[in-house]
Amino acid sequence: MSRIQTGGDRSNNWSVTVRLACTPDEFAMAMAIRAAAFLAEEDNITYFDEFTGNDFVASHLLAFVDEDPAGVVRLRWFKDFVVMERLGIRKRYRSYKVFAALARAAIDLSRKKGYRTIAGHARGDVYKLWQRFWGHRTGPEINMFRGTLIPMVIDIPELPGSESISFGPFGEPNFEDLISQVEGLWDFDKLRNVEGVAAE
Repeated sequence: MSRIQTGGDRSNNWSVTVRLACTPDEFAMAMAIRAAAFLAEEDNITYFDEFTGNDFVASHLLAFVDEDPAGVVRLRWFKDFVVMERLGIRKRYRSYKVFAALARAAIDLSRKKGYRTIAGHARGDVYKLWQRFWGHRTGPEINMFRGTLIPMVIDIPELPGSESISFGPFGEPNFEDLISQVEGLWDFDKLRNVEGVAAE
């Protein structure tokens, strides 16, 4: 994916929304965006580099511009950290506005699931954008099949009044209802006073 444009007013009037891909159609949108942003524009990767078994064990956040699929980011969940990767934006929508919407949504979903660390890799021209979202470099540049990348970590800040799902209390009716709800659309209202669901 080429450089993200941060100037100009082209995107000022766009309505940008982000949601978790939860249907086969939305999953297909995520793959189509990545095909357009990576396979169509980068000569150093193959189809099998871009699409791996990890796509089926991950969460995908979709950005829409005026309801048209515009961008995607993939999140993989480990015990104590999240890997954020494959952030792609279609060329016609490539802007800081769409990038920022995806970044904020990824950080917010990770926070709600109880995570405090996100790891990833960034190209040099994009790394500075991640610094606006608490990203910091963790080592020297790494030569990978996608090119030269900077390893980075985002330390998710604790926000007053933010809520997340932690361990239990299993068997408590409101908690059981919460963990049965649609991913990312949790209703914390019933659980504000239940031990195990934190208001930070």
